Amino acid sequence: MEYVALERAQLGTRVDTSRGRSRPHDDAELIATVVRNVLPWYAATLVADLARAGRTPDWMSDARPRLKPEDWTVNRWGRHAKTANAATLGVEGWQPIPRRNRKGVIVQDAVRFTPCVWDPTPARIAAARRAYLDWWGYLLAIQAALTGADLIRIEITRDMPPMRPWATST
Repeated sequence: MEYVALERAQLGTRVDTSRGRSRPHDDAELIATVVRNVLPWYAATLVADLARAGRTPDWMSDARPRLKPEDWTVNRWGRHAKTANAATLGVEGWQPIPRRNRKGVIVQDAVRFTPCVWDPTPARIAAARRAYLDWWGYLLAIQAALTGADLIRIEITRDMPPMRPWATST
């Protein structure tokens, strides 16, 4: 119950203790109708959910692709990146290096490397920013549809969130 109360508090709502329901304002019904008719269902749901929460889609503002080890190993000396044999890479890998051990026998030492991955991937960042641009386009469509509407108390302005906030952020 505490979690539900915290979520509602974050959304800025409170529990209605009255027994009945009040009728929504005519402007709210008109806006809901326009949103339902202008946008596809998933887009209308996305816009409504983000509007209720007072948020924008996550466009990964602090995401910078970084090269990270694919896996880690922990031993008594600490946490280290897991290594692999370069011969498993096939033609692109390094072959074992021959050396003479202390008994004079030639042994093949495997060449080790650390497999790495980019995190987050550039494709994931691009997908998040594409989703932000889609959301921005949905808002523009709603704004265009509501400019001609006969709203009583609500005024539709030309104000919009930034189209590409990642272009101006540092």
